[in-house]
Amino acid sequence: MIRVRASSIDRNHDAFRHIGERLLGDPTPTQASEVGFLESTGNLDSAAGEDVGRIDMILVAESLPAAADMKWCVVEIQAVYFSGREIAIEFRDIRERQGVATMPVEGRRPDYRSSGPKRLMPQLQIKVPTLRRWGKKMAILVDMAFFMSMGQMKRVEHLSNCDVVWFLADFHRQPGDELYRQEIVDEFGTTLESAIEGLAGGEAVSLEEFEVWNGMQN
Repeated sequence: MIRVRASSIDRNHDAFRHIGERLLGDPTPTQASEVGFLESTGNLDSAAGEDVGRIDMILVAESLPAAADMKWCVVEIQAVYFSGREIAIEFRDIRERQGVATMPVEGRRPDYRSSGPKRLMPQLQIKVPTLRRWGKKMAILVDMAFFMSMGQMKRVEHLSNCDVVWFLADFHRQPGDELYRQEIVDEFGTTLESAIEGLAGGEAVSLEEFEVWNGMQN
């Protein structure tokens, strides 16, 4: 049983300092959240020019010469959805145990399939091609368990060849500290195409197998 305290997402958040240092060479970048990215072409749901898509976070380097071009990167933050009964049941149990976390009472579990292929993958497919044309990188901030739930991806070692860089967070406890703190424990660079393969986490079956599985053959 452990007790967990996660850092809030603000200017002093270790993850943003880490990403800023790695991608921008600046550990204290300026942050801009919920930045408009897509404009509507006009349809039943929105007027032409209306904001219909946003980027979670943009980090902008501050430590640049006065005449230098702006240096920035995109950060997408993907949480993991849960399946099962209401989360309030779990919070009540933690409160009764005086803050000590245990296994879920009602069998709640992370729903990685909804969080990855259904939510994160479309974000990459929509945003990364444009960012790639602009010569910009996308950082993806997820926890280690989320990343390990995905299929295999080809690792790109050099930053210049990456479309996206996965920054993987986990909880660690320092010696003598009873609380676990969130830290970036690994980085994993990929192309967009490899990231999509990993998020899909599977390969199409053959036509024959599909028909057998679904009772379509005589």
